[in-house]
Amino acid sequence: MRLRYYAICITGLVFTGWLFFDNLIAAGGLAFLSVPFEKKWLAAKEERRRREFADQFKDMLFSLSASFQTGRHLREAIEEARKAMREIYPASAPIHTELELMARRMGAGGESDRDALFDFARRSGNEDARNFADVYYTCQTTGGDLVGVVNRTAEIILEKMTIRREIETQVAQKKYEAKLLTVVPFLILIYLRITSPGYLEQLYSTFAGICVMAAALAALAISFFWSGKIVDIDV
Repeated sequence: MRLRYYAICITGLVFTGWLFFDNLIAAGGLAFLSVPFEKKWLAAKEERRRREFADQFKDMLFSLSASFQTGRHLREAIEEARKAMREIYPASAPIHTELELMARRMGAGGESDRDALFDFARRSGNEDARNFADVYYTCQTTGGDLVGVVNRTAEIILEKMTIRREIETQVAQKKYEAKLLTVVPFLILIYLRITSPGYLEQLYSTFAGICVMAAALAALAISFFWSGKIVDIDV
């Protein structure tokens, strides 16, 4: 996956350098930006994983609630949840790994339910999972309504997901417009290089022209990242 990222990113940056500067040295220099850009790519990848896990965790809670209603303990409920998740999500889904690890730690590992659940919440990095672990432990120690708490937690997560999807739907057009505005300058340059290469000669061969192209590329990059920040609304 990392090699694929570098292959795509370096190719895109080299092409951008050639398109804006018509210079292999500048194109090679831009390719080095793939290293700092990796952090943003990893952050975006982690954000996608976090959102996918939130969906999976919600379904896991509904399964646990159904098991608790029949009088099963957490260990038995986890086994039931593993079976239910296999029918809903593909084998690559992270919820399978987490449930399997929890079952193994509470079974062969002899770890307590509380420790396994808190470790699960810590690894997931999901706020709802951490809250659920806290509430589960509180219900265990105080004799609270565990089934009601699990159901309410699942409902809250579902409400957050609904709000998030409504927001994403509303900003989808703005995201599309931002991407389109970013692509248009590239299309214009490609068109000019194909149809009227001499028209851009002064921009590639003079110091003032190079500065203009560098400023244009910088403004394009800033506007792209800025627009991404504007439409990135966390719920």
